[in-house]
Amino acid sequence: MHEAMPAGAAQPPRAEAESSRGKPAIRSAPERFFETWLDALGGFLFSVVLPIPFYATGEPFAKGIGATEQTILSTAVAYVIVWYCGRRLDAFPRATLQGNVGYVAPVAAIAYAAIAVLLLLLRSDYSRVQLFGSGLLTIVWMAFVAQLRARYLIRDYAVVPSSLLPQMPETSACRWLTYEEVEAAGLRVDAMIADLGPDLTEAQVSALAAAAIAGVPVLDRRYIVETMTGRTPLGGLTPNEFGALLPSRQYLVIRRGLELLLTVLVLPILLPVIAVVALLVRLDSSGPIFFLQNRVGRRGRVFRMVKFRTMHHNAGGPSFTTTGDKRVTRIGGVLRRYRLDEVPQLVNVLRGDMSWVGPRPEALTLDEEYVRDIPHFALRGIVRPGVTGWAQINQGYAHEAEEMRHKLEYDLYYLKHCSLWLDVMIVLRTFAVLLGGAGAR
Repeated sequence: MHEAMPAGAAQPPRAEAESSRGKPAIRSAPERFFETWLDALGGFLFSVVLPIPFYATGEPFAKGIGATEQTILSTAVAYVIVWYCGRRLDAFPRATLQGNVGYVAPVAAIAYAAIAVLLLLLRSDYSRVQLFGSGLLTIVWMAFVAQLRARYLIRDYAVVPSSLLPQMPETSACRWLTYEEVEAAGLRVDAMIADLGPDLTEAQVSALAAAAIAGVPVLDRRYIVETMTGRTPLGGLTPNEFGALLPSRQYLVIRRGLELLLTVLVLPILLPVIAVVALLVRLDSSGPIFFLQNRVGRRGRVFRMVKFRTMHHNAGGPSFTTTGDKRVTRIGGVLRRYRLDEVPQLVNVLRGDMSWVGPRPEALTLDEEYVRDIPHFALRGIVRPGVTGWAQINQGYAHEAEEMRHKLEYDLYYLKHCSLWLDVMIVLRTFAVLLGGAGAR
């Protein structure tokens, strides 16, 4: 027989009580495993298998490998490459394919074009119309799936303590619930969110332990905020996290070699562009063609950054640009809108002052001000500054103190997650920004 509990005795935490009866106080949401495989298989059927009857002659693979079989194999390989890359790129915050095929279209173009070039070099017969038609179908499929996921795949998260709810990012893809709501309704959740520090109470630690036992992931609030916003919050940033901001040295060395090689390869394309723009700048207004300015680079080193001049010569005024700035010339406004004024920075890339991707370098006078007023601003100097960057494609131009704080949070996120996939995502999204001319001044 069980002993009766004396009146007024302390009751055990509900999470522990539930666990002692063999019933978890909180349950995990269904695995998302099948979602991924259904996406991959559906896209394969839509992009590769479905078009076969429209171009195949006879029964494929019945008489060896011919033009039809070459086309099927080529579209299959290209689809797998694009789907894999698309899913990897889609993992980054604010980088979904929803409503914007501009992120996956360059990947598809490169993959299918590379396959076509390989087949040409091998002198293999294949259907060019079907190969590139499959690429178009792949883009349509991935955009369609992204729309479905964004609209119908809503994640539920239990937040501990409930006082954190106002601090969670606003997004239609997630529901933030209190632990009490989840427990009372018996809801399944994708994860538990908490401030994993010493301030948690014993009851809250017990609730998190019960969630872990039930198979529910327990995530730190800072991690989920990073994932949702693409920014590393300045609030609460401690010296313990500085080590995580150091990118892999091996990757930086390899990236440096690749960007030098690619810069040399695109010189035949960029040099005529530079010549034409230089002529337009010269004809538009008097003064030098190029504008040189002291900028702060890696580890605080000052260098001379080169750009096309977009303002009237000797216009004076502040180091930053305002909306509708009267100092900007007619051709300068166009160059700024489509970032063509940045093209001469390939010289800085070749010299090692800059990379193609990284935090944007600030003018020397402004950088000194930001370092003085914004905590940890100098951490941006861990890597070489870039012609484009994570902050540039997500926020655009910034000058005010609060805008620069947000920009720094984007830059810290980039440092923390610096990788080939993030760099590729930045380059792809930069093309989308260039086409739209967003964020320019």
